[in-house]
Amino acid sequence: MGRVREFQKDDTGEVAELWAKEFHLRESVPLDSLSRYLEEVFFLNPWQSGDFPSLVYENSDRRIAGFVGVMPRPMRFMGKSIKAAVASQIVVDRSKGLPFAALELFRKFFSGPQDLSFSDGANGLARRVWEAAGGSVAMLYSPLWTRILRPAQYLVNLCENRRLLGTVAKASRPISWALDAAAVRIADGPYCFSEPESIEAEPAEEAIIWCLRHLAGHRALQPEYDLDSLKWLLKKAGEQKKHGELRKGMVQSVKGEILGWYLYYAKPGAVSQVLQIGGKVRSIAHVLNHLFYQAWQQGAIAVSGQTEPEFALELSSSHCGFTWPGGVLVQSRNKDILDVIHRGNAFLTRLEGEWWMRFCDLSETGNDKQISSFRRAAVNGTVSKSGASTGSAADDWAQKGCQGTNNGARQAAVCAG
Repeated sequence: MGRVREFQKDDTGEVAELWAKEFHLRESVPLDSLSRYLEEVFFLNPWQSGDFPSLVYENSDRRIAGFVGVMPRPMRFMGKSIKAAVASQIVVDRSKGLPFAALELFRKFFSGPQDLSFSDGANGLARRVWEAAGGSVAMLYSPLWTRILRPAQYLVNLCENRRLLGTVAKASRPISWALDAAAVRIADGPYCFSEPESIEAEPAEEAIIWCLRHLAGHRALQPEYDLDSLKWLLKKAGEQKKHGELRKGMVQSVKGEILGWYLYYAKPGAVSQVLQIGGKVRSIAHVLNHLFYQAWQQGAIAVSGQTEPEFALELSSSHCGFTWPGGVLVQSRNKDILDVIHRGNAFLTRLEGEWWMRFCDLSETGNDKQISSFRRAAVNGTVSKSGASTGSAADDWAQKGCQGTNNGARQAAVCAG
């Protein structure tokens, strides 16, 4: 008879081995690096207090046969602090024949002290298990938007990932460059980009906190960061090199008014992934224009991100298409919190979820090899101290102003057997 218990530091090696086995990475992933990253993310994050433990499923032999990582995240709901918890990196040993292990892990997770449980990037199997355990899908936050910047290269990139078209696509790449160069010259066309009139600058962490409070503070549900926790989070997000280099941008009007901000990964020749974007609805078009222009200048073939319901109309007007490759999952015993999310009155981005974590691709960090992301290996139907306000620092930054310049989704997996 199996049981669910708290994840301990001594379990990191066994959980790392389970991950490597289930994702067929035993020969390519250093288990000691993975074990250290598990400890760093789930035991040493700035919000960990011991009240929100990650969980493991033990079989009758007391061997770990399942795991779900849990990361607490402070939030504010209707002006009051609440506790949220993110479910991450769920895996179950399929060879043990434990079809209900993932369900039991979710149910135990839902019974925790958090006011809100959520996860992002879930596939169909993850969604069904989550719903069976008592959760629901945040439909308005689940679609992904994509703004194509270089249409011919984007098409070639899609074809290269297809077995029968890969060779032809690679041979067509020089032609795609010429076609995209021609598309740029079509005046007023969707692929003609010009430098925006508003001003773009790279914001400090204090500026991002100011933006979250003043430009997204009208949401009924929003994240709550202090300076230390945001610095830690952005540092960890920046270590994920699979998607490119993490870039930060803040947009101001010519009169100095702050219009919005964005965080995204710049990757020439690939799709730039957006981690977070924000601003007021009346000015979000300027923010999007800057984001698309910067990504285009850096050689991206497209830009993609998680849908923010408040900006859906403007995204559509900006030539963005929408798809549903995954989903944002939520659960709460507080009906009011769920109602706010399902109405789209919450600020939930990839930065608040677990999309930014790096769990499978190897990258160099200093002299040590680190783990980047388990997402790419999820090929076999698998799921995946309270942050106080730093008003003085953020407001001081806003009063000083910022010198601008005109230079120019995870595959969550449930291995449920």
